[in-house]
Amino acid sequence: MMIQERKVYVTRLQEGAVLSRDVLNDRGQLVLPNATHLTPSLIVRLKQMGIIEVWVAEAMIGPAAPLQEESPAEPTHVSSQPKPTIFDHNSSMIECMEDLFREAQANGRVELGTTKRLLRDFAESCSQERNFLHLVINLRTFDEYTFQHSVGVGMLSRQIGEWMGLDEKECEELLLAGTLHDIGKCRIDPAILQKPSRLTEEEYEIVKHHAHYGYEILRNSGVNPRVAAAAHEHHERCDGSGYPRGLQHEQIAPIARIVAVADVFNAMTSRRVYKDALSYYSVLDELQQDAFGALDPEVVQKFVRKMTSFFVGNEVVLNDGTVGTVVLVPPDRPTRPLLRTDGGFVDLLQRSDLYIEIVRAI
Repeated sequence: MMIQERKVYVTRLQEGAVLSRDVLNDRGQLVLPNATHLTPSLIVRLKQMGIIEVWVAEAMIGPAAPLQEESPAEPTHVSSQPKPTIFDHNSSMIECMEDLFREAQANGRVELGTTKRLLRDFAESCSQERNFLHLVINLRTFDEYTFQHSVGVGMLSRQIGEWMGLDEKECEELLLAGTLHDIGKCRIDPAILQKPSRLTEEEYEIVKHHAHYGYEILRNSGVNPRVAAAAHEHHERCDGSGYPRGLQHEQIAPIARIVAVADVFNAMTSRRVYKDALSYYSVLDELQQDAFGALDPEVVQKFVRKMTSFFVGNEVVLNDGTVGTVVLVPPDRPTRPLLRTDGGFVDLLQRSDLYIEIVRAI
């Protein structure tokens, strides 16, 4: 049976529609894959991301089609609740973070029972995605940066822990620590946090207090001291150039050194009011070259090598407009892969004038 499809405005989508083609954003990144069954939360996500129209299976447009004659009259499964998608879990976590920030601001402490349960559900859902790069791309939103950033850093921190061979308990601590690392920002004036231009030196000094505020809130909440340390020390740097205490490598808690890498990567690849997101490749390249300060080299190398391994097979766009597919990632320079293009192979190790500007998921 031939499947028909039709282009439909997102504003007219109905729950249960099935995508017949991948949905890409304006940067060419995958938003939702072909064959996704649309839920109310996914439709809202499409609207939030500015997607105007999508291709869906013809049979799923408009009112529900009548049951086929051979189908039983009993509405089997129609009224059952669908299993929450990874996007549902992501949305729940963002809402949870909003509530936690309000609670921390009002009480100076937080109750984490619900948060831990939602994080476990979210982590289990994330573990079903085999390509971690796709996961990072698909869960990005352009709004509610502070809360989305918190969830993203938690997810990245946990994954880095797994890649470094940490046990399940330590990875769960990383998930919680990464998610709560910026909780102290609840005490920073929103006008400063949301300022659409560069902060003044005075404003930057105010923002830096969030690390100590977060430590106080988490200690008051009775969390594991390592989780509180991550909030306190995720802006410390191995050469002593960080804040709030100017700690050096071994003085910084290992959990904070991991969260720091996740924090930098997620921040630099996120779109903000005052800046566009940098490409994943350029941030990984700069991480490797220590462009964002003295981060733990062991954590950085593990993170960069694992992340770049997911790019094989992905379509990318170079700064000169050339479109190619990643076919080989050199282990010593993982951010300078070999590409296959319509005009032949391009080895970025040999072409210092070229760099990857856009990454498109498979």
